[in-house]
Amino acid sequence: MIPNNLGNLTRLYFLDLSFNYWLHSNDINWISKLSLLEYLYLSGVFLARAQNLFMVLNMIPSLLEIELMNCSLTKMQSDDHQFISYTNVSIIESLNLADNGLDVQDLNAFRNTSTSIQFIDVSHNNLSSIPFWLRNCDKLDYLYLGSNALNGSLPLHLQNLSSLKLLDFSQNKYELIPLWLGGLESLLYLNLSGNYINYIEGSLTSILGNMCHLITLDLSGNQIHGDALVGNLQHGCIEFDLMELDLSNNTFNDQLPTWLEKLENLVTLTLHSSLFHGPIPNSLGKLSNLEYLILSNNQLNGTISNSIGQLRNLILLDISNNNLFRDLPCSITTLVNLKYLFLNNNNLSGSLPNCIGQFANINTLDLSFNKFSGVIPRSIEQLVSLENLDVTKNFLYGTIPQNLCQLPKLYSLYLAKNNLQGKFPNSFDQLRNLRNLDVSLNNLEGMFSEIKFPKSLAYVNLTNNHITGSLPLNIAHRLPNLTHLLLGENLIYGSIPNSLCKINSLYNLDLSGNNLVGNIPDCWSSAQTLNEINLSSNKLSGVIPSSLGHLSTLVWLHLNNNSLEGEFPSFLRNLKHLFILDIGENQMSGTLPSWIGDIFSFMQILRLRKNKFNGNIPSQLCKLSSLQILDFSNNMLRGSIPHCIGNMTAMIQGTKPRVSLVPGEVRYSEWFEQDVSQIIKGREDHYTRNLKLVANVDLSNNNLSGPIPEGINLLTALQGLNLSHNHLSGKIPTTIGDMKSLESLDLSHNLLSGSIPHSMSSLTFLSHLNLSYNNLSGPIPQENQFSTLNGPSIYFGNKFLCGAPLSDHCEADKSYSDIEGDKHDRVEKLWFYFVVALGFATGFWAVIGSLLLKKGWRYAYFRSIDEAVHRINMTFGRN
Repeated sequence: MIPNNLGNLTRLYFLDLSFNYWLHSNDINWISKLSLLEYLYLSGVFLARAQNLFMVLNMIPSLLEIELMNCSLTKMQSDDHQFISYTNVSIIESLNLADNGLDVQDLNAFRNTSTSIQFIDVSHNNLSSIPFWLRNCDKLDYLYLGSNALNGSLPLHLQNLSSLKLLDFSQNKYELIPLWLGGLESLLYLNLSGNYINYIEGSLTSILGNMCHLITLDLSGNQIHGDALVGNLQHGCIEFDLMELDLSNNTFNDQLPTWLEKLENLVTLTLHSSLFHGPIPNSLGKLSNLEYLILSNNQLNGTISNSIGQLRNLILLDISNNNLFRDLPCSITTLVNLKYLFLNNNNLSGSLPNCIGQFANINTLDLSFNKFSGVIPRSIEQLVSLENLDVTKNFLYGTIPQNLCQLPKLYSLYLAKNNLQGKFPNSFDQLRNLRNLDVSLNNLEGMFSEIKFPKSLAYVNLTNNHITGSLPLNIAHRLPNLTHLLLGENLIYGSIPNSLCKINSLYNLDLSGNNLVGNIPDCWSSAQTLNEINLSSNKLSGVIPSSLGHLSTLVWLHLNNNSLEGEFPSFLRNLKHLFILDIGENQMSGTLPSWIGDIFSFMQILRLRKNKFNGNIPSQLCKLSSLQILDFSNNMLRGSIPHCIGNMTAMIQGTKPRVSLVPGEVRYSEWFEQDVSQIIKGREDHYTRNLKLVANVDLSNNNLSGPIPEGINLLTALQGLNLSHNHLSGKIPTTIGDMKSLESLDLSHNLLSGSIPHSMSSLTFLSHLNLSYNNLSGPIPQENQFSTLNGPSIYFGNKFLCGAPLSDHCEADKSYSDIEGDKHDRVEKLWFYFVVALGFATGFWAVIGSLLLKKGWRYAYFRSIDEAVHRINMTFGRN
C-alpha cells in the first residue's frame, strides 16, 4: 500500500513510483495535497480501486506530465460515479494512459489540455472512436492509438494536426487510408500495421509523394493489394527522408515496384510474405544506404541479380523461401559488410564457388534446402567471423573439409541431408565454440569413440549414417554439456554406458536403430531434465529399470522392438506428463494396471503391441481423453472391449483437447521428430510428420470376446479400426456409419453375425475393408464406397453372404419391385393362415360350447352318435 503520509511532502514537484508492481492504493486523496507537483509517474501501480483518482488530479493544476500506464484503470469516475466533464490540469504536456481498460468517454476528462498537450499515449485500451477534442491539439507531436478497437477510415479531423511527428494506429481494424493523410507533412513516423487495410486512396505513391520528411512507414500485416503500388513516386520533394519501409504480410500479388529506387535514404526495406513475384529488379541496386533487405517468403523467381552486389552497406540479406534458380553469383560476395545471408529454400544450384571466402564479416550463412552440388570449398576457412553455417538438404559430397576446423567462432554447423562421406576431421575438437552439430542423413563413417568432439557441444545429431563402434564409458566427461544426443540408425554396438546418467543437462536421447545389447542402465536421476528417450529397435534385454521413474519431465518414451521382459512397470505412474509410451515388440507379460487411466492424462499414444500381456482391458483406460493411438494388438488379452471406449474424446471429430505441460510446454515441432509404426490399411507405415493427425485403434490378434460396443461409433475422428483375429460375437453396430473418418476397418476372423449394416456405405473415406471369416449373412451393400472395394477376399469365410463381388448370387438378383412383391406375397399367406385358424376356432367352440351349456342337447347329440355307430355295425355284419 502506498503510504498516505507522502501527502505531507507539500513542496514535492516530482514523484516517481512507477513499475513497482507490488504497490497498490485504494484512496489517493493525499496526492491532492501536493499542490506544486509537476511530474507524476505511477505506471505499473495497481490503482483499480482508487475511484477518486481523476478527481484528485483535478486539484493539481501544476501537473505537466502524467504517466499511468498499466494501472488496471477501467473508468475515470469520481466516488459518486459522475464523469468529470473538464479538468483544471490545462497545462499538461504529456499524458500516458496506455494499457488500461479506458474508452473514449474516459478521455474526455482531459479536453481542456488540447492547447498544451504534446504527447498522448492511449494505446492498448478499449477505444472504438477517437476523442473529438484531439482536433484542437495543434501542439501535439506524438499520438499513440495502437491496439484499440478503432475501425473504418482514419478520422477526418486528424488532418488538422499539422505539427504531428508520430502517429501510431497499429493493431486496430481500419480498412482504408485516406488521401488527406499525405498532407501531414511534418510526420516522421507512421505505423498502420496490423489492421484490415485493403484500399489506399490515390495509391501509396500519392500518400508518400508529399511526406518528404517521413522516416518510418509500417503498413505490415494488412490486406493491401497490388493496385496500391501503381503510379510513380513524383519528385514533390527534393529527396525523401524515408529510412524504414515495411510492407510485409500483405497480398500485393504483383512485382516489386520500380519506384522504390527513389527512396535513396532507405536503410531497412522489409517486403516479406506479400505474394511478390517476378525477378528482383536491378533498380534495387541504387539503394546505396540499404543495410537490411528482407524479401523472404514470396514468389520471386529468376537469378540473384548482380545489382545486389552494389549494396555495399548491406548487413542483412534475406531472400529465403522463393523460387530463385541457377548458381550463386560471385558479385554477391563483394558485400564486405554483410553479416547475415539467408538464401535457403530456393532452387539455387551449381557448386559453391571459391569466392565464397570473400564474405569477410559474414556471421550467418544459410544455403539450406537448395540444389547445390560439389564439395565444400577450401576457401571456407577464410570466413573467420562465421558463427552459423547451414547447408542442409543439398547435393554436396566429399568429406567434411579439414580446414572447416579453422573457423574459431563457429557455433552452429548444419550439414544434414547431403551425400557427405568419410570420417570426421582429426582436428574437429579445435571448434571450441561449436554448440550445435547436425550431420544426419549422410554417409559418414568411423568409430564413435574416435571422433574428437569439442566439449562445448550441446546438440549432436549423427542420425542415419554409418557410425560404428561402442559408446565411450566416459561419454559424460567427453560431452559434459549435452542437451541432445541423437545417434539413431547407425551401426553402434555394445552396451549403454552408465555415464549418460551423469549428464544432467540431457534433454533428448535417441539411440534407436542400432545394435546395442545388455540392460538399460538403472542410474537415472531426478536431477535430469530428459524429455525424450528413444532406445527402440536394438537388442536390449532385461527389465525396464525402475530409476526411469525419477524422470518426471519425460514426455516421449520409445522402448519398442527390443527383448525387454517383466510386467508393466509400476514406477511409470510417476511419469505423469507422458505423451507417448511405446513398449511394443518386446517380451513383456502380466496384466494391464487400472491406474493407467488415472495417471496418464496427457497420453496421446499408447503402444503395447506384440507382447504377452494378458487379462482384461481395464475400463479405466477410457479416462485417457487425449489418446489418439491405442495399439494393444498381438497380445493375449481377453474379456470384452470396454463399453466406455466412446469416451476417448481425442478420437471424436472436433473435440481434440489442447494439452499443455507443467513445467514447460512441449514444442509442436517435436512431433516431427517422432516415429511410430502403425498397421493401417493392411500395411505397416512409419508415421512422423503427420503423426499428430493420426487416430487409430488396433486390438487385433488377442482373445477378446463379446460384442463390439455400440459406443464405438462416437469415435468419429478415428481413421483406423482393427479388431480382427479375436472371438467377438454379435452384430456389427448399425451406427458404424457415423464414423465418417474411417479409412481402414478390419473385423475379420471373428464370430460376428447378422447382415452388413447399410450405414457402412456412408463411410466415404473407407479404402480398406476386411470382413472375412465371420458368420455374416445377407446381401453385400452395393452403394457408394462398396463399389470401390474390389476383391471378394474381403468377404471370404462368410458362407451366407451373397452378392457382388462374391460368385454366390442372392436369391434372384431381384430388383426393388421384386423384393417388394415377395414381401406382399408373404403378407397375404400370413393373412390366409390366420383366417383359416380363426374359422376353425370359431366353428369348434360354436359346437362344443353349445353342448357344454345345454345338457339336453348334449344327451341328444351323443345318443345320435350311438345310433349311427349301431347302424354301421349292423350293415357290416349282414355283409
